[in-house]
Amino acid sequence: MKKIRKRSFIVLLMTIAFFAGLVYHTVNIYINAKEWVMKPQNLHLTAAGNLDHGGKILDINNVVLAQSIDGERIYNDDELVRKACLHVVGDDKNSNIFNCIQEIYRADLIGYDFTFGLGMPKDLRKGKDIRLTIDSNLQKAALTALGDKKGAVIFYNYKTGAVACMVSTPTYDPQNRPNDLESNEAYEGVYLNRALWGQYTPGSTFKLVTAAAGLENIRDIENKVLQCKGADIIGNEAITCEFSMGTVNMRDAVCYSCNIYFGHLATELGKARMFKQAEKMGFNSRIEFDGMESAKSVYDVSEADVNDFAWSGVGQYNTLETPINVAMISAAIANGGIPVTPYIVQSITDNDFEHSSSFGNAIMSAETAEKLSDYMDYAVENNYGKYRFSSRFDVCAKTGTAEVSEDGQDAHAWITGFCKDEDFPYAFAVVVEHGGSGYDNAIPVAAAVLSAAEETLDSGMTYK
Repeated sequence: MKKIRKRSFIVLLMTIAFFAGLVYHTVNIYINAKEWVMKPQNLHLTAAGNLDHGGKILDINNVVLAQSIDGERIYNDDELVRKACLHVVGDDKNSNIFNCIQEIYRADLIGYDFTFGLGMPKDLRKGKDIRLTIDSNLQKAALTALGDKKGAVIFYNYKTGAVACMVSTPTYDPQNRPNDLESNEAYEGVYLNRALWGQYTPGSTFKLVTAAAGLENIRDIENKVLQCKGADIIGNEAITCEFSMGTVNMRDAVCYSCNIYFGHLATELGKARMFKQAEKMGFNSRIEFDGMESAKSVYDVSEADVNDFAWSGVGQYNTLETPINVAMISAAIANGGIPVTPYIVQSITDNDFEHSSSFGNAIMSAETAEKLSDYMDYAVENNYGKYRFSSRFDVCAKTGTAEVSEDGQDAHAWITGFCKDEDFPYAFAVVVEHGGSGYDNAIPVAAAVLSAAEETLDSGMTYK
């Protein structure tokens, strides 16, 4: 009798253990379902690990960027669109491009569903469609304007966060992949989405950070003047300007990009206040949205001597910034000091949704934002030329020429800014690697995208 009871007790324990394990396994599958199904090893879900039966990816105007037809992943008919959208959409047969839609949303694209406690696709041939906020026409314009130069372009709505354009070069055609991707120097860094992961010396675009720190911390700083003679000694070494600018205040210093003014301003502010303002404006942290993330922009002056620290206020020394962070700062200036989080997924079939604006903490006061906006407007009016941009948009901007060689002969070309326009409230950043002057080589890229946006608006479509 005792043996029977003992056996019954053991059976009971085994039964409890079995059901406990089943519950644990089921809950674990449910919690980690999408991560599990995204693994390319699950060949029974996606043939050869690819999206051969996946849903469509469309741009904001419902242009098909990628779809599956007869068990094959097909991309847009236009080669330029395919190349321009590579880093956003991805390449289904090349997993080296990460942070792309076909990687992050694989589970949705193949129509995966959690059914009866088991992770199973509802119908391999009925994956969900994903509609993005990007405009393939703007993508093409940006890629064409960058030409054979490496770099990045990003435009996003500073009121809603919708990304209309995010292009990175070099790129390639996912429909006809080159055989020399790994060996040809022209494709160096091709898997990197430079708009998110490119870390560049920001040059004079960083002067917006230094100017913000000055406006936030030093009373009446905008009215104080400095004599620029083309060179000045700070910390026993020279800070130089392109030319002697004479008497300059902050507005002039932003407009004509006076290194000496901002070198002295950084020195007056000190490391603690500069570091605090830089961190408020996105440095030393990542930007995350819709499953994507950026590299960190870096501002670290802990080991800088006086001259190096002065150069950091100019956007040189060891300062690094991502294009998306540069755009975010311009977006905050346009939006009264408050940045809005970007987003790129507009809707997913069976789970349609409208993004509500996601605002972060203010990175500067509304008063400071208004003054910086005025300075950037003044720079376009009196230095860059309003005529260089589409006449439809009221553009405010700051260029940068970021020196990246010892002799100063090699530089990245930058421009950042925003449109004061109800029909196109977009902030932007453009970087052209080794492009030289931002005035000569970054402005035309931004202008090309704005021209494409003007054509879209003239056709009756909207970016709101």
